[in-house]
Amino acid sequence: MLPVVVWLGCTGTVGGRPGDTQDPADSGCVEPPPSEGVDGGERPDTLAPSRVLRRASLALRGTPPTDDEYAALEAAGDATAQQAYVDAFVDQTLHDPVFYRTMFEQARDWFNIPLVPSTADAPEYGVQQQRALMPCPASSAKAGAWRYFRGDTAACDGVKADGTPVAEISIEPWWAPGTTARLVGLAANVANTGVGSENGNPVPVDCVKSGPVGTCGCGPNGISCHADYQQYTGFEDYLPYAEQGQRRLVSEEPARLYAHLVWHDRPMTDLILGSYSVGPSNLQAAYVMQGLAGGMSDLRTDDSWWRPERFSSAPVDPLHSPGDPKAWREFQVPARNPFLLADRDYRYDPRSVTTPMRGIPAAGMLTTAGFLSGYPRERVRGARALETLACEVLAPPMGQKFNEYRRDPGSEGPCQHCHRRLDPAAIHFKRYAKLGSASEGFGAEYLMPGVGTKWHWPVRWRQGVYPYGVDPFSHWNRWYVADTKLTPITPAQEQANPEAVFIDFLPPDQTLLGQVSDGTVGPLGFAKLIVAAGAFDKCVVRHLHAQVLGRDIDPATEAGYLDTEVSRYIAGGRKVRPYIKSLTQSELFRRGR
Repeated sequence: MLPVVVWLGCTGTVGGRPGDTQDPADSGCVEPPPSEGVDGGERPDTLAPSRVLRRASLALRGTPPTDDEYAALEAAGDATAQQAYVDAFVDQTLHDPVFYRTMFEQARDWFNIPLVPSTADAPEYGVQQQRALMPCPASSAKAGAWRYFRGDTAACDGVKADGTPVAEISIEPWWAPGTTARLVGLAANVANTGVGSENGNPVPVDCVKSGPVGTCGCGPNGISCHADYQQYTGFEDYLPYAEQGQRRLVSEEPARLYAHLVWHDRPMTDLILGSYSVGPSNLQAAYVMQGLAGGMSDLRTDDSWWRPERFSSAPVDPLHSPGDPKAWREFQVPARNPFLLADRDYRYDPRSVTTPMRGIPAAGMLTTAGFLSGYPRERVRGARALETLACEVLAPPMGQKFNEYRRDPGSEGPCQHCHRRLDPAAIHFKRYAKLGSASEGFGAEYLMPGVGTKWHWPVRWRQGVYPYGVDPFSHWNRWYVADTKLTPITPAQEQANPEAVFIDFLPPDQTLLGQVSDGTVGPLGFAKLIVAAGAFDKCVVRHLHAQVLGRDIDPATEAGYLDTEVSRYIAGGRKVRPYIKSLTQSELFRRGR
C-alpha cells in the first residue's frame, strides 16, 4: 500500500487546532514574518522573465503563454529586453477581449449569484413576466404563425368554435427586429379590454394595465409576450446552459456589469452606486416587464430597448458589435423600469409620509433581477451583500451567553451576534418580493410594496387573512415587527400606517460598519454606507490582488500593506485595468519561489 503524502503550507501548525504551538521547522518550511511594509511577507527571489510572463498570462487570460510567445521572449535579447517584452505583453493583453472574459469569469466566481429559483416545476422561474408563444405546426391552417402556448389551442386551425375566423395580425416583433411575425387567436387581440378570470368567474380586464391575461393580446410589437422556438416551451429561457436564455442572463448580469466597468475604465463604485447596467434585449425585457407590472403603461410603445437603431451607440462588450440585440450593452435602468429611480439621494420615511413611494434608486448590481430574485429574502440579500462586497465574515461566536430570544433576533438570543451586523444591511432590501408561481415565465408577480399606485393592499393583509396568508405576506407578518432592528418603528406608527413596516433606510441611531446613513432608501443606501466605510474598496482590492498575485491580503496581519494598495487603487480613479497593470509591475509580482 502506497503512503499518502499531504502537502502542508507554512502555517506553524500541522493537523493541530487553533492555538496549538509547534515549531515551524516541523512542517518542513519556515513561516515568513508578518509584513509591516509593502512586501507582504514574500521571499525576495526574483523570477526569470519566462516565469513572469507565465504569471501574467495566467492572471490576465487564464491560460499559459503559447510556444510562439515563449520563443518571442527568448528572441528579445537580454533580461532587460525580455522584461520589456513582458510589459508589452501585459499592455496588449489588458486590451484583448480575452481579458474581458477573464474579468467576467472572476466576477461570476466572486459574486456566485444563484439562478433565479423555480416558482414550481421547471421551466417555471418567473422573472420573464411575459406570456409564451409557440409557432403553429406546418400541417395547420396557420402554419408558421404564433399563438399562445396555453389557453388558445385552436388558434392554429384558423376558426373559432363558432365557425368565425380567428384574429390575425402582422407585427415587427421585439424579439426579432426587422422581421415580420404573424400572431393568431387571442395573441392577436388589439383591444384595450378583455375578459379574464377571478376565482373561476369571468371578469373584465384592462389589457393596457394587466398585460396578456385572459383574452388580452400581446400588445404593440408583441411586447408582453416572448417567442419560444423549442419543442418544449419554456425551457429555451429556463435552462442554465442556454447562453441566451433569460434565466441565465439575469444571473450573469452583475458579473457582466463588473467586466463592463473594467473594460471601459469606469470606476468600480459604479458596480453598486451607478444607475446603469448592461444586458441584451432579452435581459432588458425583464426590467420593462416589471415596470409594466407596476402600471407604467407608456413602456408598451417604447422601442428604445429592442430596436437596434435606437441603441447602436451604446457601449458594448468587446465580443459583440454595437447594435447587436445580443450584445451586453449599457443602458440606464430607470429608462427600462421607472420604479428604479435615477435620483441618487431619494429619501422616503413611511413613519411620517403616507403618499405612495416613487420607487427605490437604481443601485447597479444590487437592484438587478438576478440579485434580488436569486436571494428571495432581505436578510439573505443583506448577508450576501456584506460578505461579497464588503468582505465581511459572518461567523458564529463560541463560548458566549446571550439573553433569551423572544421576538427580535437582532437584539435577543444567540443569533443577535450576526443579526446586529446584518439587519442594518438587510433593512435596505425589503421592497422586493415574489408572489405566486409562473408558467413558462408568466404568472408570478414581483411586488415592490408601498411603491407607485399598484403595490398596496387593504389593511387586513397584516392579519394574514385570505388571500394574504401566503408568501410574501406571511413572511412580512412574521418578521416585519415593530420595535426591532429590522423594523425600527413604534407600534403606534404601524397602527397608523401598516406600510411603515417596509421602512428601508437606516435610522440615525443605528450604524453599519461604523457609518451613519444619509437617509437614502433601498440598496443604494446600503451601497453608500459600505463605500463610505472603505469596506468596498478594500474588498475589491483584495479580490484583484488574489486574481493577479494568487493570494488574498490578510486584513489583520497585513493592514499596512492593504491600506497602501487601497490608496493606490483609489488614486487611480478606482479603475481596475490600471491597478492590475501596476500590480504586474510590482516587485511582488516578480518574486516567487
